[in-house]
Amino acid sequence: METRITKLEEFAAEARDRMTRIETRLDHMATKEDVSKLESTLLRWFIVTAVSLTALAFTAAKLIH
Repeated sequence: METRITKLEEFAAEARDRMTRIETRLDHMATKEDVSKLESTLLRWFIVTAVSLTALAFTAAKLIH
């Protein structure tokens, strides 16, 4: 019985160390909120760029013609 308890205690210590390493890695990962913010920012930039290029193209066409 003593050996089983000793092995369980060793396993618990090892599991705690593994959990600490996993939590440390997860601190540097992006959350769903971060990804959502990035997506909306990129979409906004894409729309603004498309509208600006369209306006520039029409202006250039009007001046050339």
